[in-house]
Amino acid sequence: MTNENEPGAPADTVTGEVFADATQLGRGVEAMIELQGVVKRFGDFTALNDIDLAVAPQEVVVVIGPSGSGKSTLIRCINRLEAHDEGRIVVDGVELTDDPRNIQAIRKETGMVFQQFNLYPHLTVLDNITLSPRLVRGLSKADAEARAMKLLERVQIPEQANKRPGQLSGGQQQRVAIARSLAMEPKVILFDEPTSALDPEMINEVLEVMTDLATEGMTMIVVTHEMGFARQVADRVVFMADGEIVEVGTPEHFFTNPTEPRTQAFLSQIL
Repeated sequence: MTNENEPGAPADTVTGEVFADATQLGRGVEAMIELQGVVKRFGDFTALNDIDLAVAPQEVVVVIGPSGSGKSTLIRCINRLEAHDEGRIVVDGVELTDDPRNIQAIRKETGMVFQQFNLYPHLTVLDNITLSPRLVRGLSKADAEARAMKLLERVQIPEQANKRPGQLSGGQQQRVAIARSLAMEPKVILFDEPTSALDPEMINEVLEVMTDLATEGMTMIVVTHEMGFARQVADRVVFMADGEIVEVGTPEHFFTNPTEPRTQAFLSQIL
């Protein structure tokens, strides 16, 4: 519902919208994230084909599948790093359109953690974390730095505050990236294979932080190959192949009794 009288309000706001498909969410549950019939093409290649998915508040959805299945494109479309060609995407009641106000509104509430960290190499850890809260949220330098230090304690690297990213290990850099996302106090965090660039000994330290976030009730969509994390932390697992959602289920269903042949074949190769 659009409120044209409110300056700077998102152009298309959907209030009280309830996802109707009880196979994805329980009846009467309002979706924090909703995709309906989403299509994304790159030229003649269809990366996402008629995607329907709803994510409830405080739900952790893990997306898995072979390379090229559309996993990363899916979450990149949710915060408009890629523009979808067809269908609807609604995040926290705001429909994602070409209107810059909608894009800004959704990005303010949606954190993103990338595979390659994407930290500013010329800034200190503290400055990396405080930049967006100061520019976007309007926090004072003192308030932003106080928030940043609490978050660095939360991810267990407060002693790294004055170092630059190049002085940190990969695991430490990814924890800084998570802290940077949390500094904006998002309602949703999207993780795009956050451990795939890490050495094996650094993976667990990042997964522990993500597990803590899930326990605390953060709404999360996680693209990952970490099956142990999916089994332990996910509320639902989504399997994608060829740009489509092939199967959705609880970890118990997914890892013990998947029904789709493509899911079974994928799991037989990685487990």
